[in-house]
Amino acid sequence: LRSERPFLFDVHTHPMNEVLAETLGIEDLSRLHEEDDLQRLMAPLRTREGRRKFHESYDNFVTSCCIPLLHSLAMSKNIFHAGSTNSSSISYRYQAFPCIRVVRPGDTSQGPQCDTANGHSIGCLHFHVPLTASSGTNALYAESHPGKEDWHPLIAKSVGLGFIFDGARCLNFNMENTTDSTSVALDFVVSIYGDGGRQDYVDGDSLCNRTILEDRFSVEGPGFY
Repeated sequence: LRSERPFLFDVHTHPMNEVLAETLGIEDLSRLHEEDDLQRLMAPLRTREGRRKFHESYDNFVTSCCIPLLHSLAMSKNIFHAGSTNSSSISYRYQAFPCIRVVRPGDTSQGPQCDTANGHSIGCLHFHVPLTASSGTNALYAESHPGKEDWHPLIAKSVGLGFIFDGARCLNFNMENTTDSTSVALDFVVSIYGDGGRQDYVDGDSLCNRTILEDRFSVEGPGFY
């Protein structure tokens, strides 16, 4: 499950790009840099009612697309029956609200980073879902395996393509955006865990348990997951 892989989704069923643009009051997310005040533009997302429609769209996407995808992949790889994990005790946990990655022309990232360095559990799987076309220097760059440093862009020629990768351990970053368009993408984590086993390590073939998934965000209390 930690191997990088792209996946397709139906933009008519999950029009998150359109819902986000409507929430922000703009027509085209890729022209977001033409707005003077990004903080003012994002203000609707800071209130429960303002973000309600987008939040519902995101929840629907995760629960009806992302989690079934992971479940199908895990079943095809026989992960639910690996080790001593009891298949009847499998649970899913996901980020309650996504990070919205906005990279405007001229913007740069903070440099290569991975989710564990930011406080996430090693058991988290990273989803990157572009809401605009992304290519060249406005795409997210990642390595395919921890320490491999084979940096490559996660390219989406149009909305409807997402990526799963081992963001907990693989470094990822944005370059300076030298294009003339803004890239907007959702970043969030999802994890599968089982309570049936006594495993306290990650071996790549078995599910994590609840103990491994304890991280800075879960310890701080409910709300993030």
